[in-house]
Amino acid sequence: MMSLPVKNESKTLQAALTGKGTYDSRGLEEIFDKCRQSEDKMRKLIRAFCGAYLIDNKQRALKLRPLQEDIIVKSLTFPKSGKQRKLAILAPRGSGKSYALAVAVTIYMFFKRFRDLIFVLAPSEDQAALIFGYVYRNFKDNKFLDSLVDNYKFHNKPHIRMKGGTMMRRAPLAPSNQGQAIRGQHPTLCIVDESPLIDDKLFVDNVEPAIVSNKAPFINLGTPKSKDNHMWRYLYDDAYAGTFSRLVYTWRDAVKAGDAYSAPYTEEDMLEKMMEWGEDSIYWRTEYECEFVESVSNVFNPEKIKACLHEYEVTTPESLEPGRDYGPNITIGVDVGKSVNSTVITGWQREKPLGDNAGDDIARLIYIEEINPRTGGHDIPFQRQRIMDVSNALGANKLIVDCTGIGGAIEQDLRLACINSTPQIHFIGFVFTGGPRGSKTQMYRDYQSFIQQGRVIVPSPDNLLPHQAKVVNKWIREHFDLQYTMDAANKTEKISAPNTKHDDYCDSSAMGIHATLSMLPGAGSFGNADLKQGSPRKVTRDFSGKVSNKGIFTTRQRKVRLNKNRFGNF
Repeated sequence: MMSLPVKNESKTLQAALTGKGTYDSRGLEEIFDKCRQSEDKMRKLIRAFCGAYLIDNKQRALKLRPLQEDIIVKSLTFPKSGKQRKLAILAPRGSGKSYALAVAVTIYMFFKRFRDLIFVLAPSEDQAALIFGYVYRNFKDNKFLDSLVDNYKFHNKPHIRMKGGTMMRRAPLAPSNQGQAIRGQHPTLCIVDESPLIDDKLFVDNVEPAIVSNKAPFINLGTPKSKDNHMWRYLYDDAYAGTFSRLVYTWRDAVKAGDAYSAPYTEEDMLEKMMEWGEDSIYWRTEYECEFVESVSNVFNPEKIKACLHEYEVTTPESLEPGRDYGPNITIGVDVGKSVNSTVITGWQREKPLGDNAGDDIARLIYIEEINPRTGGHDIPFQRQRIMDVSNALGANKLIVDCTGIGGAIEQDLRLACINSTPQIHFIGFVFTGGPRGSKTQMYRDYQSFIQQGRVIVPSPDNLLPHQAKVVNKWIREHFDLQYTMDAANKTEKISAPNTKHDDYCDSSAMGIHATLSMLPGAGSFGNADLKQGSPRKVTRDFSGKVSNKGIFTTRQRKVRLNKNRFGNF
């Protein structure tokens, strides 16, 4: 047991802090309630508690970063008005916001051990389990804190129950369960993690009624998505200005280490990511700048697209010359037409920047062709032959083809044809998958970044021949029109053209540029490979050489170190 002298408090309180009077610790609640009236006192209490009881993943006394500490202080103190504590918090990805709330819950449960009910809600079971797992780890890593717990339950209404009766529960709030877990419950503390991802109607019908009757502290946390959401209303609707305290943090707040050992990422890391994704990208704006976006928004900034346009000639089917030397490092991107869509072939050449501008390689559009339904767009043998004719005529070293759906019908034939070509062509079959981590989303994220960096060069249509200008203008219009459609409830961002419009030129180009700038060169050109491009992601391996995919939490008991810090003087 830890011996933690408490200055100016009763013997009963001293006994409670040392574990000798677990059931006689009403004095703890009195101390806690006094501290909840003052942010300064609460800040001192939090620092003392973390120093005495909690450890980080390196088994050091826990030191919070300013962003985390601020979230905990605001979550545990009463507003100056004396009204119900309601918080709407936006914080960037990877800033430690969920762990901060886990610390807040741990402190709350320590001081409020008698018949309190804490609810942690999230859009999925996995997300709800995140804060739950952090709280569990906080108690299990300290023998004294662990001794205060009566029961840990991980399945069928998971909970952590204190010996005094206070209980923490977790539950997903998803269309599949219609919010049944929170119905009829009256928590004394309600935390909603990733609140912007919860369906708006589910939230309003189930969560808000649960916290009305007993005026429980109500804390909403997350990273923004679309504006069609309760979280946006809590933060920016004037009707909620008097009821919600509003905290909005960005990556600039997250990079401040304060008294902590380190920040989650550095300013250099973030600036590099901003350049990679593009400051106008929806990912950067929502994940790190914490901006809400419209449910439907453009993928590309029109001004950035215009900046890609340069004066030069482009090759089209009318001017394609078999046997001509079109130069090295050419990639062909093909979006195979489906239904009423066209098949689009684009050719991209990887080049060094012109002039004295040293830097990353660029991708130049050197060939463009549309095969519409009237000109053989759905004739599979014709398309297959045409793709190979163009690839061989340009002397391409890589061919990347959309093999989703109808594209799969020609994949094997094209693969064999590329093997039999002289020289061989490196074939890449690309399958579009959806969701925020899907291959299409990642590919377009990279595409945005390359356009943002000025690494994509496209001919200006102004001085081209009419048939050339026609296809280049189509390329420009499709890029102007391409949209994100946000589905916050399902955590997806769909990338597609608006109704009645097309995205064939966009998909062909995105794949071509992906293979040109994000992947290593194909067979026959590894001698000039730029290893900075397409570098493999780091994986963690154990000493046996196996890839480690361990989760954040394990069942093993970590060695507990008693901190020298004392819990007094707050």
